[in-house]
Amino acid sequence: MADNIEIMDIELGIAADPSIKIVQSIGSVLHGVLMELVGTEYAGQLHETGLRPYSQYIYFDKEKGQYIWRLSAVTAEAVERILRLALDMPEKIFLKQKRGHIYIQDRTILEETSYEALMAKFWSGEAEYAQAKLRCVTTTSFKVDQQYTIFPEAFRIYRYLLRQWNQFTTFEMMDSEDLLAALESAAFIRDYNLRMGMYGLEGVKIRGFRGEIVMQFKRNLVMQRILSLLTYYSQFTGLGIKTALGMGGVQSEVVQ
Repeated sequence: MADNIEIMDIELGIAADPSIKIVQSIGSVLHGVLMELVGTEYAGQLHETGLRPYSQYIYFDKEKGQYIWRLSAVTAEAVERILRLALDMPEKIFLKQKRGHIYIQDRTILEETSYEALMAKFWSGEAEYAQAKLRCVTTTSFKVDQQYTIFPEAFRIYRYLLRQWNQFTTFEMMDSEDLLAALESAAFIRDYNLRMGMYGLEGVKIRGFRGEIVMQFKRNLVMQRILSLLTYYSQFTGLGIKTALGMGGVQSEVVQ
C-alpha cells in the first residue's frame, strides 16, 4: 500500500426505510449528505474552484443482494476531507428530501494508492494489455454541442480521462496534443452491450447510456500502457458529466 494515499475507493452497503425507493438518481441526494458532512468551508471551496476530486454513485450488487454506495477520491485532500469522514458516518442518516432514513450496514476500503504507485503498476514489468472492459453502472453521458450523448466514443472517453489525470496527478503529467491524437488512434470500441439510460436530476431527465464497453488496444506497448492506466483510473474519477452527483459510475477491468 502507498505511504501517501492520494487515491481511494470505498463502498458502503446501505438499506433504507420502506418509504424510500433506492434508485440511481438518489445519488444527487447523497451528494447533499456528503457536502453537509464535509462542512461549508470545504464544500464552498470545491464549488468555487469547480474541481471534482471525488465521484460517487449508487447501484444494486446482485451477488451481495445489497445496495452499494461507492465513493472515490483522487487527491490526498479529498481522501482525508471526504472519504475518511464518509467511513466514519453514523449508521443512521436522515434524508430531508426523502423524509426517511438510510442505514449504513457495512463499510469497505476497496483500494488505497498513489499516482506514483498507479503509474508503476502499468509501467513496470513486461505485461501487455490488449483490452479493457468498462462497465457503466449508472447512466453515463458527455455533453457535446449542448446535447447529451447517448452512445460512447473511444476518443471522448480517453480525452476525458487524460484531462482528469493531468488535473489531479502529483507524479507525472501526460500533457500533449500529440499524445491525445496517438491515444485516439490506438483504441477502438470492439464490442458493447449497452442500453439507453435516464438520470433524473432536479426534474430534468438526462439521457445517456449504461452497460458494458469492450475497448481494443492496438499493438503499441507504450499506448497500451497509457490506455490501461487511464482505463483503470476511470473507476476513481467516473466518466463524463455529473460524476459527483451519481452519474458516470464505472467499474473497469484491464485484460492482458
